[in-house]
Amino acid sequence: MKKRTARGSIVAVFLLGILIFGGVFYLWNTATQIFQPVDTGPGRVVPIQIRPGETTAAIADDLQAKGLIHNALAFRIWARIKGLDAQLQAGGYSHLKTSMTISEIIDQLLTGSPDFLYVNIPEGYRIEQIAKVFANQGLTKFNEQDFLKYTKHPALFPDAAKYPVLKLIPHGDSMEGLLFPATYDVPLDGDARYVVNRMLTAFNQYIQKSDLVAKAKANKLNEYQMVILASLVQREINNLKDAPGVAGVYLNRALNDVPNDTGGLLGSDPSVEYARDTLNPPKTYWKNLQDSGANIAHDSPWNTYVNPGFPPTPICSPGLATLSAAASPTKSNYFYFLSTKTGSIVYAKTYPEFQQLTQKYLH
Repeated sequence: MKKRTARGSIVAVFLLGILIFGGVFYLWNTATQIFQPVDTGPGRVVPIQIRPGETTAAIADDLQAKGLIHNALAFRIWARIKGLDAQLQAGGYSHLKTSMTISEIIDQLLTGSPDFLYVNIPEGYRIEQIAKVFANQGLTKFNEQDFLKYTKHPALFPDAAKYPVLKLIPHGDSMEGLLFPATYDVPLDGDARYVVNRMLTAFNQYIQKSDLVAKAKANKLNEYQMVILASLVQREINNLKDAPGVAGVYLNRALNDVPNDTGGLLGSDPSVEYARDTLNPPKTYWKNLQDSGANIAHDSPWNTYVNPGFPPTPICSPGLATLSAAASPTKSNYFYFLSTKTGSIVYAKTYPEFQQLTQKYLH
């Protein structure tokens, strides 16, 4: 009995050893496999886009979904070991292949430069601010002074003839308002000429797609006046839902079709901020006025407290929502609006009504 038991124990241990070895071999083989290339041959190129602030987990999921890697978790583990989280540069990468291992892909993201960068231009920026944003992105051939030269002196822009809207700009004035605010994927070697073309093209495409010129004409505005109105609204409101109403008030004042007590003056604080900062460029734009608008930059044509009607040019780059609001403003009998402490807009037909609203909401 004892001999038979001993022999059985040996067999059991042997079988257990085989099972353990097989399990370890399987786990090792599986673990090794998930780090290997998806394709064993030459592979195919799969472009990816990494947004600013995007997490390694999101990147890993995208790589797996696009077939570049076998396993997102494996990528996250190896990326953490190699320190990818701290060194990854946002942008577009067009040189990753399915024949690369996870380690090789991570190395490319760590050491390689993206083929293009994402540059976000917020709504409501003026030309100088836009120039700074592009200049600070690391574009190898972008020159801030070239950008300012082209945009502030449209006649010097080599491709000006491609954009009919530029002919509407008053002589001597800039492209202010016509550089569409959006997120752009710019090649690493994109220069100022390339950037201006992209922004003007985007402006044309959005205007045409939404048929805004025809809508503006129905409200007695040409394309350029629509952009001027949109830029005033853009800097005035805190909530986009208020854009059509505020645009309607400004348009009522500018057209002056109905008797009112405004004298055709828009009384736009942002227009005075633009006038002030154009005369004396500051380090930070769009600071609130410290006095009545009529007392600041009094001689500037952009001061709508002393000059009736629209200013000569837009004051910033408006977004699609405010452009749409300017093309189709709310029709009303209001000639005044007030931004309350909560940021909401209230309206009045006369100056005495406006004063009552001021007492109610601001005191």
